Amino acid sequence: EFDGKRFQNVAKEGFTLTESEESKARFEELKTEYEPLLKWLNDVALKDKIAKAQLSERLANSPCALVASMFGWTGNMERLALANAHQKTDDPQRHYYLNQKKTLEINPRHPLMRELLRRVEVDTDDLVAKDMAVLMFNTATLRSGFQLPETADFADSIERMMRQTLGVSLDEKPEQEVFVDDEPAGEAGAGADEEEESIDADGEHDEL
Repeated sequence: EFDGKRFQNVAKEGFTLTESEESKARFEELKTEYEPLLKWLNDVALKDKIAKAQLSERLANSPCALVASMFGWTGNMERLALANAHQKTDDPQRHYYLNQKKTLEINPRHPLMRELLRRVEVDTDDLVAKDMAVLMFNTATLRSGFQLPETADFADSIERMMRQTLGVSLDEKPEQEVFVDDEPAGEAGAGADEEEESIDADGEHDEL
């Protein structure tokens, strides 16, 4: 503490702000409103990726953020551990912290989260909503400073989003490259004939 104020790590869960009773009541209303989305994120869309999903009191402009548990490693700590060349690769403690699931905090005031809530309330099997949830999780992982283990899947999701945005079919394949011979077949044949005639002429000359 300092001057009666308790220090808090903004990169970990449990961060709270001192607010008025009115603000606290409004936040409780938002919790109730977003309960379907939080449950869907926990049980369906991100059940294998996060420890839990909850509303955030810290976010202003970002749709979501990934935060470590109270006793977990932050993104900076993970990078330091991975960059330490003298760290034992088979250290069980290191393995435990690096594979620890994080908490996803969502911003209830962000338009993307409001649209995601609307889609989930209409259809919990909405494929677009699932893709967007995973994409938001991946971007939150990078933005929060953590390592992204599934980079290939992340790249695939970005390509799908670009195709949808540009109106390109998801099934459309790249055009096949057409290989063209540098030398036309006729010219190649003529060259071969000339070479054969030259060999015959040399043979006749030797006989003479």
